Amino acid sequence: MRLRLALLLLVSAVAGLTPAGADTNSARYKFEGNKWLALDLAIGDVRAETIRFEWPATLMRVKTGYKATVKIANGSSRQASIGIAVAIYDRDSRLIGAGTAGTTLGTIDPGDTTQFTVDFRDVTARIEQADQFHIALETR
Repeated sequence: MRLRLALLLLVSAVAGLTPAGADTNSARYKFEGNKWLALDLAIGDVRAETIRFEWPATLMRVKTGYKATVKIANGSSRQASIGIAVAIYDRDSRLIGAGTAGTTLGTIDPGDTTQFTVDFRDVTARIEQADQFHIALETR
């Protein structure tokens, strides 16, 4: 319950700070780990094309974290700043993890494709029970 309240407050705060020229779109998908998944999510000609969830691995006794890689293509004729939010739910539609990423400096040039890494750092106790995810794409 506290996680939902915290996420609601975070989304409300971000929405209040959203620039006037920003657009947002979102969609919900079935979760599959360690595999590229096609996305059907766009704002005009800026598209979230694929996502890959990667669960921790151990390399030289260092454990990597939970993360998702999202490929974004800017098919528009203008530069785009991007914001991405990903929420992960269990089989009962309970929120079990969330993360955000985006352009902090610079933009994506017209015709370019880039990748963003969404880290799931702090709330991961049940994340391996993922069944579905919701992704939001924002352009500004």
